[in-house]
Amino acid sequence: MEIFLSILGTAITILSIIFGYVQTRRYKKLEDYNREQSWEIYRQASNVLGLYQQIDELNINNPSLIKLNAQGKRAAIELVVNSVRMIKRFEKRFNEEQIQRWSEQGKLINDTHVKTFWNFI
Repeated sequence: MEIFLSILGTAITILSIIFGYVQTRRYKKLEDYNREQSWEIYRQASNVLGLYQQIDELNINNPSLIKLNAQGKRAAIELVVNSVRMIKRFEKRFNEEQIQRWSEQGKLINDTHVKTFWNFI
């Protein structure tokens, strides 16, 4: 009986190690996917915000269009901020040095976004 329990305990230990390894790999893949998606959402939201900022420069005199533009711009800003929040969650490093590196690499769409990133430190 002792031998059986010893074999059973060893088998359970080995299976637990294998299960832990598989789960860790799945978690890492999910984390990488979420990181990539965070940056993609940031890129798309930044592009939309840029379009609304271009509309600001058109000097529109229609109050309805001005209001719609302001609402769209506000929504785009919220998307940018939320995407930065997601980036912070899924990036391994999120500090001033890393943000500066991203800025230098051109990963930040607009230099004005550096402050938004710094607000989450």
